[in-house]
Amino acid sequence: MKIIDRFIIALFSLFVLALSVFLIIIPFNINGFFSIQNMNYFILSMHRNYYYTLFGILLFIASIRIIFSGFSRKGVESKGGSYLITRNDLGEIMIYSATIVSLVETAVEKFSGVSNIKIDVELIEGQVGINLTGDVSPGVSIPEVTKELQSVVKGYIENATGAKVSEINVKTNNVSVPTRAIR
Repeated sequence: MKIIDRFIIALFSLFVLALSVFLIIIPFNINGFFSIQNMNYFILSMHRNYYYTLFGILLFIASIRIIFSGFSRKGVESKGGSYLITRNDLGEIMIYSATIVSLVETAVEKFSGVSNIKIDVELIEGQVGINLTGDVSPGVSIPEVTKELQSVVKGYIENATGAKVSEINVKTNNVSVPTRAIR
């Protein structure tokens, strides 16, 4: 969201807050600034005072801007897939699930002991869940290899994205068959 949108939302929220306080206090007919006589005088003084018309137009434009900024995300859905939003001092960072899949591929391509890895990424409440499915090499300890794989992938993704990896599930489909050299 742009800074101008945040500013407009803040001003609009303050106006709605003041209006709600006014609506809460008016029925009690409290003497002073919020008395019915003062409000009646205020409303009568608005006649032919076009500053109030300008203020009303600005409020109308602000509310239209808020409505459209809430519904449009400038092509987020056109890129496809879910995304993760992180923030830093300079703004928002959108990381699509396809980006995380590519990062996981980079992390596992150097890994030995598991091959033919299929990757599925879930982004839930700002955290990353990763499901890996692959074949293990013959003669390896599956618990040790998968734990090391989980550790490598978790460290790589957290360092690359700054997002917390909540879980990495590893499923082994099969034992990979070693390839033989044909003479």
